[in-house]
Amino acid sequence: MSDVKVEIEGDSDAAVALALLRMISTAEGKNEDGDREWFLETFAACLAVVRDAEVMNLDDIGEDDEEEDEEGNAPAN
Repeated sequence: MSDVKVEIEGDSDAAVALALLRMISTAEGKNEDGDREWFLETFAACLAVVRDAEVMNLDDIGEDDEEEDEEGNAPAN
């Protein structure tokens, strides 16, 4: 990955996130066969990282939520 050259056009968060997305897609071989959902989710994660936000893994939603039971139901009040 040390051979990857990144040129960022502009100084916006989105420009930096796009450069990061390009690096990741090259490293993971997604340039030719990545799907739309992968690119959008990965760009959103890159943008969150650039903005110093916590990245939410969509596969883990609900796993750490102690307020839901095993079926995903909220507790009764």
